Amino acid sequence: MFWNKAEGVAARALALGELMPITTEALVIEEDNIRFLGHVVTANAGKKPIASKASIDSQAKVNPFLPYEPDLYVAEAGENYVCLLNKFPVLSPHLLICSKAFIPQVSALTIADFEAWILGFDEDDVLGFYNCGPVAGASQAHRHMQLVKTDIPLAARIKSGQLPFKHERYLMDAFDACTLHKMYLHALAALDIGPDAKGECRPYNLLLTREWMLVLPRTTNNIEGVFANGINYSGRFLVKREEQLAWLKEYGLMNYLTHCGAVSEI
Repeated sequence: MFWNKAEGVAARALALGELMPITTEALVIEEDNIRFLGHVVTANAGKKPIASKASIDSQAKVNPFLPYEPDLYVAEAGENYVCLLNKFPVLSPHLLICSKAFIPQVSALTIADFEAWILGFDEDDVLGFYNCGPVAGASQAHRHMQLVKTDIPLAARIKSGQLPFKHERYLMDAFDACTLHKMYLHALAALDIGPDAKGECRPYNLLLTREWMLVLPRTTNNIEGVFANGINYSGRFLVKREEQLAWLKEYGLMNYLTHCGAVSEI
């Protein structure tokens, strides 16, 4: 329900200088019959804040989503959430579903979060992803779920469950908030990543399409200065310099994803 309006809002925000795209055109990197996509980020990426554990408390007081920039507003996403443009888009439009009240990004997702999030899944090529905490690639402490429209290089591997890193994967029989929330809670328990007594979870990424859900724990947010968040686990990579793409090829892209997560016990 957001995408048509988001196109116009993005064009206007770009013209006003309020939108700062951070990626170049994607380059194809082939590995093990998978056509991964690699981007070199633009200078705008240097303006994007990167969260650290020490900065989380202060972000609750100074937050780009409270209040949000009016030029980035797309639509309401139910009563307690709003759909905004990501100021630093990987792809455009790149949507954020944000809670109106402050909710920590590290607290467990609720049915209400899923109800707002799935409003953006009205087209088949939508990918949702969620970064739980700085180690998982979250740059803000405020609850926000993300949406892009994109090809997913790792889709076949995800659907088959043939992934070398620790994960939980679910194929969809139904696509509603209650069903998704039950899958999600099952994944948290199976992966032993929370929630704890405070309702907080250890670092993880969640990827969501209308066909499947993937949840995976994270152990580091970068290797050799190449950072990863949820979108990397779709098979898309962002680097600061072209030589980092060469380093990724040598290191191995799936190897990189595995070492940013946890090696599968199977």
